[in-house]
Amino acid sequence: MSINEIERALRELRLSGIADTLSTRVMQAQSSQRPFLETLAAMLQDEFDRRRSRLTERRFKHSRLDERPTLVDFDWRFNPKLPRQTCFELHTLKFIGEGANAFIIGKRAPGSRTSRRRSPTSPPCRATTCATSRPTPSSRASRCRRRRSKRR
Repeated sequence: MSINEIERALRELRLSGIADTLSTRVMQAQSSQRPFLETLAAMLQDEFDRRRSRLTERRFKHSRLDERPTLVDFDWRFNPKLPRQTCFELHTLKFIGEGANAFIIGKRAPGSRTSRRRSPTSPPCRATTCATSRPTPSSRASRCRRRRSKRR
């Protein structure tokens, strides 16, 4: 099989990340005489990177935001008390791989109390309990029983 046929097959299999870097990876493997598995791992990493970047692009496009702000562009003079290094460390999401938790503790934002207020006619808000805890199967069953008894 020639390189062109392999690239065509890769595109048909929807492996465009590997297809785009195939000739480069083949040349690298020949020049450095790397083992096959190492070269294959590098090509698979190319595919993962391509898919991850395309997913990010699709999500950004779907969000319909005008610009893509980054931590590099952030005005750190706005709040000098903000721990810059900690923010960059959180941005790497390293704590997830370590199985650790991240807590962001600080003062409440202005207006956050008013967002919880409700009109006298609206039903009681249960959003905070739903967001922080899952209902247990027994509580679900009891709710279903109550609903059935109300219907009768």
